[in-house]
Amino acid sequence: MHRMEQSTICQVVMATHSPMLMAYPGARLLQLTKYGLEPVTVEQTDHYRVTREFCADPKGFVEAVIEEWTPRRRDVDQF
Repeated sequence: MHRMEQSTICQVVMATHSPMLMAYPGARLLQLTKYGLEPVTVEQTDHYRVTREFCADPKGFVEAVIEEWTPRRRDVDQF
């Protein structure tokens, strides 16, 4: 990307979930919302927040995700 930027004859349009790519110097980030495209910072993206939470506590993060997506048993026998 740096070589393309230095050439001054191209631009990069990219869709990514990677906060590392979003943090590229001079990147202009746009988020699609119900109101259209809106500018955001890396820190305002869900992908940044999720990555930060995972890095802070990988084991706890995975346990919480598993817990959240584990189907609950309904007590259908209790009337």
